[in-house]
Amino acid sequence: MKKFLIVTIFIAAVFLGIITRFYKLGEAPAGLYIDEAGQGYNAYSILKTGRDEFGKSFPIVFRSFIDFKTPVYIYLVVPFIPIFDLTSFTVRLPSLIFSVLTLPILFLLLKRISPPKIATSLALLTTLLMAISPWHVVFGRTNFECNVALFFFLAGVYFLYKGTQKPIWLLLSALMFAIAIPSYHSQRIVTPLIALLLFLRYKKSLLLSERRPFLAIAILIGFLVSLPTLSIAPTSGFLARASGLNIFSHSRQMPAGFIENYNGPLEFIVNSSAFLSTWEFASLYVSYFSPRNMFILGDSGFRDSYPELATFFMWQFPFYIYGLFILVKRKNLGELRFFTIALILVSPIAGALTRDPYATIRALPLVVPQLVIISLGMIGFWEKLSMYKQHTSKLRVGAVSVLFVLVIYSVAKLYSSAIILNEQFRGFYWDYGWEEVANVMKNEFDPTLPVVVDNTRFEPYSQIAFFLKYPPEKYQQENYEVPLSEYYTNMQRNRTKRIGNITTRAISWKEDLLTEQYLIGDGLAISHKQIKEHKLKLIHEVFYPDGIVAYRIVKTMNK
Repeated sequence: MKKFLIVTIFIAAVFLGIITRFYKLGEAPAGLYIDEAGQGYNAYSILKTGRDEFGKSFPIVFRSFIDFKTPVYIYLVVPFIPIFDLTSFTVRLPSLIFSVLTLPILFLLLKRISPPKIATSLALLTTLLMAISPWHVVFGRTNFECNVALFFFLAGVYFLYKGTQKPIWLLLSALMFAIAIPSYHSQRIVTPLIALLLFLRYKKSLLLSERRPFLAIAILIGFLVSLPTLSIAPTSGFLARASGLNIFSHSRQMPAGFIENYNGPLEFIVNSSAFLSTWEFASLYVSYFSPRNMFILGDSGFRDSYPELATFFMWQFPFYIYGLFILVKRKNLGELRFFTIALILVSPIAGALTRDPYATIRALPLVVPQLVIISLGMIGFWEKLSMYKQHTSKLRVGAVSVLFVLVIYSVAKLYSSAIILNEQFRGFYWDYGWEEVANVMKNEFDPTLPVVVDNTRFEPYSQIAFFLKYPPEKYQQENYEVPLSEYYTNMQRNRTKRIGNITTRAISWKEDLLTEQYLIGDGLAISHKQIKEHKLKLIHEVFYPDGIVAYRIVKTMNK
């Protein structure tokens, strides 16, 4: 009976994980952000030509706008395109799959490292909380590489623990870690540090003579899989993201907190770049442990959060506080305590090195130890009920009922925020409307006339190419950026793009009115006043779900 109950709860948790991520996957968020479209189109280009949009054969990292994208997610999209076509759903599908796969690997990991008395209950409870976690769900419904990276990272940790007893598993651990590192930028820090800490903890066991051959092969596997990434490690392409966001970067003119014209005491410290950057790092690091951020505000990024939802539900706060107390005070937590504290300390480092406070996308591994702490608090509360021996059974039935209600409430809140509110009010942040624009191009345009798409405030070429399913071989011929020999080193870029008869550039009314053509732009680029003043023909208007004009499509009338 107990085994049946465990299996039932686990299946229920995975089911909740699926439905909270799968429902309206291609429709909510409403729109397709430029990064999603860019990665999707590059996957399409790889499928059709074996080259990315710039003509590079199977890149190690992918050029994208002002930086480079990690490769794993793009390559994962490729096999799904022949099955589901090039759609928003297809581009987001790998994120959903690996987000759901994280649930069983999390269960297995926690069951292995937790004290036997609470191992199953803690693993089940944490898995259930992960299934409905706003922090995890928001990245499981969109094309975010961090979800994929988290799965491979946790898998690497799990197989490393297994390898301490059966060294054959070290080979699989090394493979998982080697895939995790190039899956997302922050894993370049988190994965090596956690792997190193675990190695040092189990050094004596791993270095036993009979296990050394497996360890050597594991290191070799990790090295060989990482070799392509290591080959471009010194290039500007590999370092572009880090150098652009790093608070210690020399490209920053002034660190936060710099006081102009300050001549007071300790000036060499007060206005020291190293001191200010270190202080900023510390402030950003601490922000990931702020209850206000965790339970009230959440991530301030409109694509990294949902309206009216923080990263954790408010009802979890008391359990979090109690869980912290248990984590510190209880002596028998053993490996669970070590892993939880290690991951807590390491996870925010990558996020704190950037300029954004509480950037949850860069610290996604932190969701694991935080949920473990909440689960410890809930288990501790459950154990307290046994003190009331006369009413224990009734109290536990009541506690289970309350938990059931809280789970249902959380799922309902996720639906309200992720599907209804997010779709209705955040279309702008997800570049809503380009699919509709593409359909107008295909069905209503005279194909002999040129088209100009304004790119003053955005770069829509990837969305246009994506929704038109424009042949990648043609796109590669029409657009040149840098010599392929300088693909990873030359950061020069050209914002003007050609897609057949379509050009993305800033609208120039003086020149563009001289040619009969279609013009596409947002409400600022093409206003009703300009339509009237320049005698333009309004072809179509695209509206955000909240009714605000997203884009206008007009035609010049010079003939």
